[in-house]
Amino acid sequence: MKILFAATGSIAVPTLEKLNELGLVKAVLTSPDEKGGRGNKIIQPPVKIKAEELSLPYYQPQSLRTEARGYVRTLGCDTLVSFCYGKIFGPKFLSLFENKYNIHPSLLPKYRGCSPLYESIKNLDREGGISIQEIALEVDSGDIIASMSFPLDGTETLSSLEAEVALISAEFAGSVFSNIGSYEKRSQNGTPSFSRLLAKEDGEVDFSASGAAIHALIRASYPWPKAFTTYNGEKLSLCSVSGSAFSLEENNEYEAGTVVALDRKRGLKIAAKDSFIYVDRLQSPSRKELDALSFVNGNRDIIGAHLGR
Repeated sequence: MKILFAATGSIAVPTLEKLNELGLVKAVLTSPDEKGGRGNKIIQPPVKIKAEELSLPYYQPQSLRTEARGYVRTLGCDTLVSFCYGKIFGPKFLSLFENKYNIHPSLLPKYRGCSPLYESIKNLDREGGISIQEIALEVDSGDIIASMSFPLDGTETLSSLEAEVALISAEFAGSVFSNIGSYEKRSQNGTPSFSRLLAKEDGEVDFSASGAAIHALIRASYPWPKAFTTYNGEKLSLCSVSGSAFSLEENNEYEAGTVVALDRKRGLKIAAKDSFIYVDRLQSPSRKELDALSFVNGNRDIIGAHLGR
């Protein structure tokens, strides 16, 4: 197996390391460098950085059209393995390989698309999953080669779950691709659900929702787009929440959106429709994130305030 490993983000780096350790990776396909952040600096894809460390040849085309296909053909790879690469593979590109596989961080056909971890947290799933599938022309619709699941405890953030999945995927992919001939593919069973590219608006909190749903949205939205509400007519980001969404205190007294009190260990106690959440990190516009105590010290009128108005 001579793999062209197509990936971009940090979630795929441990898998690249593992497959290279097994002697399976011949080259890397990744996204172009971009400008961004403060000072409009050049940002290199994490997979490119790792490829350089491993002395693997890498290629960063803007598109996968004629020129890119011509170059990839010269690499002599017989297998394509994709993991959160960020571009769609067309039939002409796929025809360059005998075998085409995709690593997707969900239990397919659940959460096809580009934001499966966000959806898994936001929808209060009790388990996450990883699927290794054949690549088909319709996104994430190919037959399953192997899949695995792992428990979720209702405390995961998008950031922490990505880090966990990165490590689990590496071990799983290493096991599967080192013995690929022993697996029998199967069709995806069930009705597909989908995940889409996130927008800033996806982080908006509706305090008339259940506490568990708000708790999950805050965790699913960190580090981006960050959950937010309004306080004193300005945007207020809710960056972190204490405890598990599966064990919240019941609220039978306070109006949804009311900031009830400050708990020095757990954060700001805020009423949702049916329960309380404890927000322990907040951020005002153009300011840095603050722990709840520091935020209250500078905004004492938040106790008793109604958020979202």
